[in-house]
Amino acid sequence: MNSNLSKSLKIGSIVAVFTLFSSFSENVTPPTTNILEAVKSKSVAAHVTSNGKHSGYSVVMNLTNVTSTPIHLIVPAGTTYQPSNDDEQTLIQLEDQLIVLSPKQTKSTNIAAFCMEASDRCPTASSEMKIVPTTNKKLTELTTYIRGKSIAKTAFQDAVWAISDGHSVSNITAEDPNTIAFRKHVATLTGQKDTWFTSPQNVQIDENGNFQLETKHIRGHLEFVCAKGAYVHQDIHKANGDIIFKSDKTMQARSGNVGYTFHIQVKGWEKGDYYINLHDGTNQIAKYDFKV
Repeated sequence: MNSNLSKSLKIGSIVAVFTLFSSFSENVTPPTTNILEAVKSKSVAAHVTSNGKHSGYSVVMNLTNVTSTPIHLIVPAGTTYQPSNDDEQTLIQLEDQLIVLSPKQTKSTNIAAFCMEASDRCPTASSEMKIVPTTNKKLTELTTYIRGKSIAKTAFQDAVWAISDGHSVSNITAEDPNTIAFRKHVATLTGQKDTWFTSPQNVQIDENGNFQLETKHIRGHLEFVCAKGAYVHQDIHKANGDIIFKSDKTMQARSGNVGYTFHIQVKGWEKGDYYINLHDGTNQIAKYDFKV
């Protein structure tokens, strides 16, 4: 082979390998850095504020990469956002959020976070917030359970309140298998019994930022055994036995095993304990307790 041609092939091969290596090196993803570490090391400047909401995308994070290299940030699940006003609610983030900053870039990002102090006032729009890791072990367990699962985001706020404020797990609406399992897990974390019914809450915020929660309806599946062909009556009672609703309709059981979806609007009802009394006109067939 011609010596000049051989040298050219060798040089070409070296150039090709170097080009490939350079290209590969340029595409290597930088390591992910925790937001708290990035702020502490002053490689990232962060200004965090509320947008006036108490759940969902409720936190605004303005970030500046002060370095000349790209930074891949992780804002980890379990991060809490503490308002400058102690009377306002602290919020918690339940899922990891990744943010990529180019060199010297400033970016505004919305963070999904949820109220963990229902008795305090809703955060004021534009109020400054401080980033702090949670110290609540049960909320940490909750974020660990959520990771990697497809759970309805609409269940998150009531799940947090079940842990932070002792609210009932019945407030968590769960319709798909993953969210139903999630609600059962929250019941276990809080030491509650997972109820047969769901009682979603209507959340109203007054002019002072205080929360007013009211049960909208009771919904759940009833199953019971009765004599085939029996006529089933359905009445609603207060816990003391006072009847507040007496149905003028009956349902005839086609078989001994009966199941149906119960649904009743309870907006405006007095808070307290109630029960459904299913009977055949004389004898009780089944009793289901619920709370408004």
